[in-house]
Amino acid sequence: MIRAFVIILLCLLTVHAHAQYGSRFGRFEVDQVRGCAPLTVNVTVIAPFVCDAANPCDMDFEGNGGFQSLTFTYTYTQPGNYLLTVLFQTTGVDDIPIEVLPNLQPEFDLYTCGNNEVSVKLNDSNYDEYVINFNDGSPEVPVSGTGTANHIYAPGTQTVAVRGRNTGAADNCSSAAQMVTPLMTLPAPTITRLEVLDDSRIRLEFDGQPNIQYRLSIATNNSTTFQQAKTLYNVTVDTMLNLRTDDNYYCFRLAAYDPCNNVFVNSAVICSSNFDVSARNNAIDATWVTSTTGITGYNLRRDAGDGSTLTASPAGSPYVDTGIICGMDYCYQLTTQYANGSESISMQKCATGFSTDTPTPINNVSAIVGSAEVGLEWVTDPAFTPAEFTVRKSTGGAYAFLSNTTQTNYVDLEYNTTVPTCYRISYRDVCDNQSLQGIDVCPIQLSASLLSNNSVSLSWSAYGGWENGVAGYIVEKYSEDGTLLQTYSVGTATTYIDTSIDPDHQAFVYVVRATPVDNGLQQSVSNRVPVLKDPNLFHPTAFTPNGDNLNDIFNVFGQYVVAYEMQIFNRWGEMLFSTTDINEGWDGTYKGNEMPEGTYTFIAKITDRTGRTFKRSGSVLLLRKGH
Repeated sequence: MIRAFVIILLCLLTVHAHAQYGSRFGRFEVDQVRGCAPLTVNVTVIAPFVCDAANPCDMDFEGNGGFQSLTFTYTYTQPGNYLLTVLFQTTGVDDIPIEVLPNLQPEFDLYTCGNNEVSVKLNDSNYDEYVINFNDGSPEVPVSGTGTANHIYAPGTQTVAVRGRNTGAADNCSSAAQMVTPLMTLPAPTITRLEVLDDSRIRLEFDGQPNIQYRLSIATNNSTTFQQAKTLYNVTVDTMLNLRTDDNYYCFRLAAYDPCNNVFVNSAVICSSNFDVSARNNAIDATWVTSTTGITGYNLRRDAGDGSTLTASPAGSPYVDTGIICGMDYCYQLTTQYANGSESISMQKCATGFSTDTPTPINNVSAIVGSAEVGLEWVTDPAFTPAEFTVRKSTGGAYAFLSNTTQTNYVDLEYNTTVPTCYRISYRDVCDNQSLQGIDVCPIQLSASLLSNNSVSLSWSAYGGWENGVAGYIVEKYSEDGTLLQTYSVGTATTYIDTSIDPDHQAFVYVVRATPVDNGLQQSVSNRVPVLKDPNLFHPTAFTPNGDNLNDIFNVFGQYVVAYEMQIFNRWGEMLFSTTDINEGWDGTYKGNEMPEGTYTFIAKITDRTGRTFKRSGSVLLLRKGH
């Protein structure tokens, strides 16, 4: 029975493959009248009609008047409807219509099932029927345009080919082929990344494999009541639309579907977060709601308006960010981490920091006095960000506006060291909050006087400008050329007498430095006060040149002397002695003879280190007691 069926089938296929179609008047026939491009048609003349060299005939294959003599084979390359016409010399014209169809490759999906089985799903309606060739030696399978066919393979990569076929047409249409690797078991998929793009879209990435049909399901505000959302095939990315991500969180599950056995293999669940941020006084709160199933941790990224970034790993919602600057924009994005390595990324949410706190006052200011100016430098509380400082000044009365600045320093070019002067500094922060008035900043004002013994008496005003006060003062003494000669630590005293003797320097400059109790603050410096010491000329009123080495020489003495001249005269005005050496005095003789006791006059002239000239004249009593 089976053998008889096979023989009948082969006969039918042979007839189908070699069927001849007669022309309108029966003078010739063709082997094909319909088929896909390119379609080759063979013409056979039917006896008793003749078409040969002795009785030639002309063929117009496309019906456009382009006759060709004795041409019995022609290939149509373009789809269309043609009228094949043959002109016989003796009997006239005969013809037959030819239909050339577009050679379209069928569209089909090829699904991998379990147990090494595959399923072919036709998605095409261009042909009357379709033929599936599984290319493993099994018979071809005809199906309709919406049909399916399943097939079990041996292990290994296989090729499935599908071609279309029309009734009464040549079986010459091209095949579409796809490769497939049958699987014994479908692997469970993984949604590797979920990203909320905006308030209505969520993008999903997953490890989809070729030829596996996936079913994507969604649940709103829970992770249990899923509904199928769409079927995915040969893609690894998909975007869900028309959601309300600002009001809800969504959970997703992806299933690998076996259409041969109606079996599903589900992925782990991954969920978006209903994520929000809101600003309050000195803080921004980040909150979120999501299903906690499978979550191992969170990562929160903050991008600030100044270009800086920070990350945190909160244990859960809420997260309070207190490290904000007033007036600055902050944007946050939450990444939820799952045990299988997947990540769910929220939409970025932004807020602007603000504060209503009153900024702390400026209570630590250093003042450095120059020749005709004072420089002020101050520190601020890092908890507040100043936008602009205001400097006010008092010279004994009320404080008046002096200047605004955005820097933490200011130079007053109209400072007078002889006028008691104080300053106050306040500021407005970036939140437009005004600070209280700061501490009174009164620069050190130093004065000096020269005592009769050439000691220098110094006094200065106590420094005001540091919240915790002065730890101590240091007096610095400089030479006229700016070389530091000595320093004196005087504790918290505001006076000092410099009794030191320095025969090499006559002109000095004194400066007082204040050191703050608090570390990190700059010293405050007084005005520079110059002091010029006197030569302090002096001489004895009498001398006794008796050889006892006590008061034997008369001389005029002084400090800082660089040029010296002295003369001695008797009472008649006769000069008895002259010298330019301050160390050479008069021994009471004239031309080797001792002068008698009595009163003598002298004139002395000296030049000090500063170039000043001093004259001193007077009398001295010469005594020779004990001689």
